[in-house]
Amino acid sequence: MFNRILLVLLLLGTMAAPAMAATDIGSLRINPATSRTWQELVNHSELIVVAWADTSNLSASTGRSLREGKLVNYAQTLHIKQILKGSSARMLKLVSTGVEPLPDASSPLNRTYPGPLAEGNYVLFLHRVSAPDLYSASGLWQGVYPLFQGKSIALEGAGFSELNQLTIEEFAKKVKSVSP
Repeated sequence: MFNRILLVLLLLGTMAAPAMAATDIGSLRINPATSRTWQELVNHSELIVVAWADTSNLSASTGRSLREGKLVNYAQTLHIKQILKGSSARMLKLVSTGVEPLPDASSPLNRTYPGPLAEGNYVLFLHRVSAPDLYSASGLWQGVYPLFQGKSIALEGAGFSELNQLTIEEFAKKVKSVSP
């Protein structure tokens, strides 16, 4: 009987260990460094993917705050549809920092603390934050290109115009022209 209890405890301990080893997303710092050119963005990104972003399903306080509110890290699942650079699992977590309560859309805080992406399809330039499956967008908004009717949208004031209105195939050719 004692051996069975010991075996059950041992099994429970080995199943709980990965959960305890999970990264505390609230402690992560997102690198806001931007690139001067789209070619630099390609070179500085570890991973470039076409992905579906789910709604954010996890948030954690960073322990930091601003006059306007508290800084919160969000994690949302990316369903990878196509890899344009690097190698990846079919699902990743995208980590981003935002402000709660949410500032007005016109607030300059949104450029520095974008928060989670809206649900939808994107071309994303990513770099690893920690752990094999946690990534953030390279250059914050600079690494985010929503897809609308099969074409990319370069976000005003953040995206590169050379990457605007490209099909996924055209986007892939541009990436391959810079990245071996």
